[in-house]
Amino acid sequence: MNEPKDILLEKQVIEERIDALARQIDQDYKDKNPVLLTLLKGSFYFAADLSKQMQATHSIDFLTVAHDSTGMLKVRYPPTSNLKGRHVLLIEDIVDSGLTLHYIVDYVKKQGAKSVTVCTLLDNPVRRLVNLPISYIGFTIPDVYVVGYGLDVNEYYRNLSDIHIYEP
Repeated sequence: MNEPKDILLEKQVIEERIDALARQIDQDYKDKNPVLLTLLKGSFYFAADLSKQMQATHSIDFLTVAHDSTGMLKVRYPPTSNLKGRHVLLIEDIVDSGLTLHYIVDYVKKQGAKSVTVCTLLDNPVRRLVNLPISYIGFTIPDVYVVGYGLDVNEYYRNLSDIHIYEP
């Protein structure tokens, strides 16, 4: 396995941007008590840091999706919270094609959420295959593979504090 290459985003830059996102979300969600629905595993680090910076009352829950034997996306571990009538803020580590997130937005809407918005740490619009509104974007990145800060290659490198470019 190759080692990560150059640092794309340093820890301090990531922390500063998360603080700014938290302030923006606080304004938009004041008195709405949103649930931060976090896509595991990669979004865990981002969601935890974002949640710690937010002042608005909120809860946090988790969701895991995976491809079944036919290749179709399925919710493997649904959230434990009742999403009906709730404002849901989907927390994602990176949006590439948008296909997985599009599936999850539909799933959350079917659960009866009052509103569904997306917050992603990284956006790679070059790879987008579906039109997907993203309300909160940490960073728009070039079309490179990245690891660190929750992003992985075969479950490795999630623990890196910075986000690195990775060349398979």
